[in-house]
Amino acid sequence: MTVKTLYKSVFLRLTLFLIPGIIIQTYRDCRLIWLITAALAIAMMAVSFLPRISKIWTLRYLFGVGAALLCLSVGGLLARVAWTKSEWPAPTGFAQYRVLVLSEAVKKPKTWMYKAKVDDRQVVVYLSAAPDAVLPAPGDCLKINTRFEPASEWYLRRQKIAARAFVKSGNWEILPEKSGFNLVFTALKCRRVLLERLRKICSDEQKFAVASALMLGYTGELDAETRQTFAATGSSHILSVSGLHVSIVYGILFFLFSFLGNSRKAQITRQLIILPIVWAFAFICGLGPPVVRAAIVLTMLGLGFSLLLRSFSVNNLSQAAFFMLLYNPLYLFNIGFQLSFAATYAILIINPALQSLVQSRNPLVNYAWQLSSVSVSAQLGTAPLSLYYFGQFPLLFLATNLFAIPLTGLLLALLPLTMALNFAFPRAEWLLIPINKALDAFISGLQWLESVPRGLVSEVRISVFETAVFALFIVFFYLLLTRRRAIFLYMLLLLLAVGMFV
Repeated sequence: MTVKTLYKSVFLRLTLFLIPGIIIQTYRDCRLIWLITAALAIAMMAVSFLPRISKIWTLRYLFGVGAALLCLSVGGLLARVAWTKSEWPAPTGFAQYRVLVLSEAVKKPKTWMYKAKVDDRQVVVYLSAAPDAVLPAPGDCLKINTRFEPASEWYLRRQKIAARAFVKSGNWEILPEKSGFNLVFTALKCRRVLLERLRKICSDEQKFAVASALMLGYTGELDAETRQTFAATGSSHILSVSGLHVSIVYGILFFLFSFLGNSRKAQITRQLIILPIVWAFAFICGLGPPVVRAAIVLTMLGLGFSLLLRSFSVNNLSQAAFFMLLYNPLYLFNIGFQLSFAATYAILIINPALQSLVQSRNPLVNYAWQLSSVSVSAQLGTAPLSLYYFGQFPLLFLATNLFAIPLTGLLLALLPLTMALNFAFPRAEWLLIPINKALDAFISGLQWLESVPRGLVSEVRISVFETAVFALFIVFFYLLLTRRRAIFLYMLLLLLAVGMFV
């Protein structure tokens, strides 16, 4: 990260001022301060346009300072509204509620977990159901008899979950009425149809669970053992449809339509074909925040390429972050949001320096090094957060990604092809052999990597302060290697002293 990067990335600067407002409001209510700051910021921005003021050199930063203060106050005000929506009214005891189902079911040991909505509050309900019971779908309305408990846990409130409840079998029923049109509900229903089709081509439950996570972003049937296998090998990101999967789909489509050529007309035509398919992929994955974020960034990049614009990726990524935080400030505290953006920023900033270290005439060597440098960059970006949240760090992440990412691309190509062939030729069982063999190889390979001794550093506990020091150490170490200035060495020594004695 350099001053030049900050100067060129307008949305990065705006986002860096939006975030502190969200964090401050989370720990202390400053509504009056935000209102005063917003009024002052608007006044500063308006004054900066006055002819006499605009000609004064010493006041040239007046508009920028006003914009920064406005972002700070907007972040605080939006966060206050968001946290208010995660507060549950005073408990009313056992009562009857009408709830709207918002999500697919997540299988628990004895219940099915749903996100739902009561009036304008989001809740979590655990439904006990008989084995042959018809389960609710997203968009269904339920009548339940239960007692809601206000959510006091941090991880629930940051998801705007205000309360939770357990509902016994017989105390809930699906109402005949349906909600109005909702794009996300429609996407989830389409995904449910595809999940049923996918279940028919997978030979066992574990393969289905992995395949549904890879292709459709559905993780509801992943068991704890499979999740730990992916976590221990540093491949958890593969189970969440996000930038990696959308980029692979985009790359496959770009290759398929490369015959159109590289003229401006051809590039516009290619993007007009590819981008709707990318959004269709996001749609069948349920329009979750990670896949929508990736689709937005790729759309910006694709439009920039098609219009022959010089697109600066850090600014595009920051633009996506900025508008997502405006939509929901509590995304800032979502672990997936943090890891995704940390990895992507690291790839955009660190990866070019790493790639330049190895240049070969052999395309296989270049491909292997490019994949390795991307993996190292992503791990450097997410290492502090991984240690803070999960207390572990996979040492075999490089071997894992060299094995898993190419195979993920193969699976993303084979899965829809096999589903289409199975739909056309339902009795041709031999058509299912390649995809099941590929899934076998994928799962078995990761299990073998998990079994390698000392492949995982675990049970590490670091504080928020130590996480920040670790992250700054990585930043200044990168700057020292690329810029070679004494100031960065002094900062590293200072961080080491702080880490050892504070």
